[in-house]
Amino acid sequence: MPIPLSNLDNRTFDDLVKELQALIPRYSPDWTDHNASDPGIMLIELFAWVTEILLYRINRIPQEGEQVLLRLLGNTGSAAIDQARAATMQALQGRWRAVTEADFEQLVLGQYPSVARARCLADVAADPADPSVLTGKTGHVSVIIVPYPQNGESKPLPAATLIDDVFSFLDQRRLVTCRHHVVGPVYTDIAVGAVVVCNLGPKPDDVKGMIIENLKNFFSPVGDDNEGESGGWPFGRDVYESEVCAVIEETAGVDHIESLALFRKNGQAWVGGGNKIVIAPNSLVHFDDSLAQTLISGA
Repeated sequence: MPIPLSNLDNRTFDDLVKELQALIPRYSPDWTDHNASDPGIMLIELFAWVTEILLYRINRIPQEGEQVLLRLLGNTGSAAIDQARAATMQALQGRWRAVTEADFEQLVLGQYPSVARARCLADVAADPADPSVLTGKTGHVSVIIVPYPQNGESKPLPAATLIDDVFSFLDQRRLVTCRHHVVGPVYTDIAVGAVVVCNLGPKPDDVKGMIIENLKNFFSPVGDDNEGESGGWPFGRDVYESEVCAVIEETAGVDHIESLALFRKNGQAWVGGGNKIVIAPNSLVHFDDSLAQTLISGA
């Protein structure tokens, strides 16, 4: 809600003349001719006219004064007053200070075109040496950045120079009491094993290829295939067997699923994931299709 401004220009010429004439009997009782032809009345009307002009100027900011105010607000480029006013208002309405989680995320995405996604975790301190280590700390924020994949990489990770640049950029915009950390994402490796019955006509190998491609798109860390913050698999979203079944059954050429199993990587070994694989808040999903190639078959 804007601050209400007082109207300083609320006295008219007639008001001023009447008020001054009403004071004549008090200060000069011998002055009895109040007609417009009287020299004293003429002076009263002249002073009332000058006063009305001054009141009009008091209620308005001169152009030079407005330009000074705009410069104090950070506008130094536009010389025309209308352009300077519009540019200053646009700058004031935009994000600059990082306060909320959304502020950190949007500032990074707006400043760095190479960053596809950004996720901010409040009251969490991530270890730059090992991003998988999260420590709960009040007043800390951890910003996870995901660059656009290069050369078909399935696990895009930010370069050290990009992490340093983002850290310095946010350091100027964070609150004084806030401590921030910038790291790359952690990937949870999963695989799918299934026995699928194909419709008559399509070749099982072709159906198998389409299933694998659909699962890659479904678990993609960057993209518009899922309802994530900026496209791609959402940070910290668990993997459910029912959703994987839906992706496979919606693939062209699939009649039905005989059996399905989820697997997750534990060190170098694959272990069963049950009907749900829990994903950490700072983690995305990486679908390993090499295991799927041997587990998915047509019947």
